[in-house]
Amino acid sequence: MSFSGKPTTLVDRAIPNDGFWPDLGVADFQTIYRLPAEYLEELLVEGLTTAMGEVNRDLAKRKTAWQAAGITSVENADPQLLPERGFYAAVYKRAVYCRAKAQLLQQFATVNRRAEAANLAKESPDTEAQFLSFSQQAVRLIQGRGRITAVLL
Repeated sequence: MSFSGKPTTLVDRAIPNDGFWPDLGVADFQTIYRLPAEYLEELLVEGLTTAMGEVNRDLAKRKTAWQAAGITSVENADPQLLPERGFYAAVYKRAVYCRAKAQLLQQFATVNRRAEAANLAKESPDTEAQFLSFSQQAVRLIQGRGRITAVLL
């Protein structure tokens, strides 16, 4: 069920990744992050694909370092090389799904713009900022950095 009370039709479609980071599922995204039912499959796929590319770019240095250590896939990594592989795969998905939701929520006004359907929780810049923050926290966690970075000037 979406924010509007309309039943959500789950899209059983995989978004293939680069082989190193886990593949993503549109249905998982819809289920976990409760996207509005009004979004078409193509919009969801585009949002996930874009967010995936951005997160992959953010994590390029971490990927290179892990590959240099002999890790070829996060989900299937040797437990001796990456004992927290399941955790990192889950955090990666959180980074992508939160970034995609942040981007997609801002498009809701163009998808369904009836006065009675306006819902500030879906369209608010604060909601976008919150989900972008969730995504960035997940990226920083994979990078081995904390939530805050301070630099001595």
